[in-house]
Amino acid sequence: MDEIKKIDRLMREGNLQEAERLTGEILNANPKDAGLHFRMGQIHCRKQEWGKAINQFQRVLELDPSWPGAKEQIQMANAILGYFTPDMFNP
Repeated sequence: MDEIKKIDRLMREGNLQEAERLTGEILNANPKDAGLHFRMGQIHCRKQEWGKAINQFQRVLELDPSWPGAKEQIQMANAILGYFTPDMFNP
């Protein structure tokens, strides 16, 4: 699929907005494509949109419970969301 190669290239180049637009467009036509959801999750991670990323990786697991890396991506995003420095709250 040439679109997948284009999405991957856009992500490598850091053009996340265009990668997200193209991925979303293709997802509309192929909503059960776990690979597209995984890429969308990666895009959201790179944009530090952790909640959206988790939702995409959860969708990947719904479509394909054995998808490599999806569980780890969710754990990473949850760890980032749960991170805080207690010293910041106790001056």
